[in-house]
Amino acid sequence: MDWKNLSKRAAVAVVAAPLILWAAWRGGLAFFVFVEVIILLGLLEFYQLAKAKGMHPNQLLGVSAGLMLGAQIYFHGHHEIWLTEMFLVVLLVLVELFRNKGSALHNAGATLLGFAYVAGLWSFMLLIRELPRALNLDYASAGTWIVMLLATIWVCDTAAYFCGLAFGRHKLFARVSPKKTWEGAIGGLIFAVLMAVASHYWFVRDLRLRDAIVIGFIIGTIGQMSDLAESLFKRDAGVKDSSSLIPGHGGVLDRFDSQMLVAPLVYLYLLLALPQ
Repeated sequence: MDWKNLSKRAAVAVVAAPLILWAAWRGGLAFFVFVEVIILLGLLEFYQLAKAKGMHPNQLLGVSAGLMLGAQIYFHGHHEIWLTEMFLVVLLVLVELFRNKGSALHNAGATLLGFAYVAGLWSFMLLIRELPRALNLDYASAGTWIVMLLATIWVCDTAAYFCGLAFGRHKLFARVSPKKTWEGAIGGLIFAVLMAVASHYWFVRDLRLRDAIVIGFIIGTIGQMSDLAESLFKRDAGVKDSSSLIPGHGGVLDRFDSQMLVAPLVYLYLLLALPQ
């Protein structure tokens, strides 16, 4: 076990986790700024991965559109977000027409994938946080949902790591992440459900026990698959971490990769489960 790296991770978590949870609980501008920072840094990291593969994504357009998408969702809701997507596509094609730098298909594809993967998926965290406004629920309720989601992801990651370390024998997906095991993944799933259930009894508002169980299961399964997806991009780019921004954790994508695929599914489930 790398105790030095583990101590760095713990030190960063002790400082950063309370601030993130506070922003999630408070919502409003605080959480909006947090999500925008994640989108900004995450897009820059993703485009660096694309550059490592010899592509030339249009960072300016991709980042601008990503930040615009987050702002549009926060200030105007999910209505007409396709305008931002069309804005990016039209400008990207026009710029690429005159750019003449490498493969136009690769450049445009990497730019659009980064926008969709980082900004598009992470924006669902904002949609979840602002959902009570659309459903006429207590705005504070969504703060408890986001805190549960984040805490459950962190518990799942930690449990998967230590269960894999203690009991891991069978490789989960060696082609993408050689160190991950089935035993670790199962441990992560079990603790994710337990954490979601504990959150339900502790502080979560306006969600039933079965809702907490379903969300815990989504996090314990899809969250770990989302982590593998980010590992796939890094392995393809030939790098260990998406960046070295966060001591002991790597980059923003390394630390917040599980939310990518989890947030849209949790949002969809909440739309179906909550009273309209």
